[in-house]
Amino acid sequence: MGTALDVLGACLLGLGLLLATVGLYGVLRMPDIFDQLHAAGLVTGPAVLVILLAALTTRSADIVTSAALLFVFVLITAPLSGHAIARAAWLRPGPDEDGPREAETPGAASLLGEGMRTLVAYDGSDSAKRALELAAQVFGPAGSIAIAHVVQPLGEPDFAGSPEVEDPEQEELLAEARAAVARTGTPAVTLRRRGDPAAELIAAGAELDADLIVVGSRGRGAVASALLGSVSAALAGGAHSPVLVVGPSATFGHGPIVAGIDGSEFSLDAARIALALDRRLERGFRLVHAYTVRPIPGVSVVPDARAELAQVDEQKAEELLAGVARELGIPEEETQTVRDGSEPSALVVLARDLDAALIVVGSRGLGAVRAAVLGSFSTSVLAEASCPVVVVPPIVPGSALG
Repeated sequence: MGTALDVLGACLLGLGLLLATVGLYGVLRMPDIFDQLHAAGLVTGPAVLVILLAALTTRSADIVTSAALLFVFVLITAPLSGHAIARAAWLRPGPDEDGPREAETPGAASLLGEGMRTLVAYDGSDSAKRALELAAQVFGPAGSIAIAHVVQPLGEPDFAGSPEVEDPEQEELLAEARAAVARTGTPAVTLRRRGDPAAELIAAGAELDADLIVVGSRGRGAVASALLGSVSAALAGGAHSPVLVVGPSATFGHGPIVAGIDGSEFSLDAARIALALDRRLERGFRLVHAYTVRPIPGVSVVPDARAELAQVDEQKAEELLAGVARELGIPEEETQTVRDGSEPSALVVLARDLDAALIVVGSRGLGAVRAAVLGSFSTSVLAEASCPVVVVPPIVPGSALG
């Protein structure tokens, strides 16, 4: 019995090594990385499984355990590493290329004409539907709409960049989005992407030279700043164009576009973007500086100190606002200072009172969390606003919308 098991084990081990050798031969012989990964993937799993069976014939707990751990390791890491290698190879410059290869984007040429180019992220959620509806109604007449859906792989290799591989659910969602936009009378093209949603949307926006990226957010309220969707936050922090975040109950008001400034260069760029949006949409404009009275310990024991301090802070706020208005060429009647216990809340309340169409802020302002992906100011505004919010990432110049 022992001899038979030894022979069986030797045969299984030989078969496993043969399969592994065939896989290695396929890797070396196939013409490109995608075929190589496909050849290796076909035999790696069976080869490791056969070697595991060979280990069972040894009746050694240590050998069987080691083989089982190896099998689990390969089972988990092979798809992930295959996807990473395939993606890297797809982006690698070819022999006649100087820079990274760009995945082909269906319909990209149709977005390069006149008018505003708007990219809408769509995943079928209620917030995405709301964002798509608003983008089509407000920005569709001003130019072109592109709808992007990103399939996030669950570890499988992304062979050939996967634009040719049809995903039934993706096609169904894009057809749904096209039909929704068509009902507004606005033509749209659809983009099929695979990979990390935020990274793919940022890349698609750059490839299309999009003037605006529109995305839905999934929360609003006191804790929404902590729960802001990772895709919305990543886009607002790293996109190459302004990002319009549409909350689930956000409404495009009949009032002006409100730009919040704090004196930082980020907020100045945001104000320039807001002016450009107003030139396209003709909704009116309001430049706003929200501020709070500085808390100074012991001020309450000095007569009239609180009032004097508030007066000084108000004067500084008005001077800052006047300086920015002069730099941007904004008339005084389109500027306003507002004070509250919280600067974001002050801006949001004013926008609500004005029935603002949009709030525009920079993604990073002055403050202790300046190094964060999103500054505390913009995060709070996104969480509390009752209208859509345009967040201008730090790499977007103020002249981005012309």
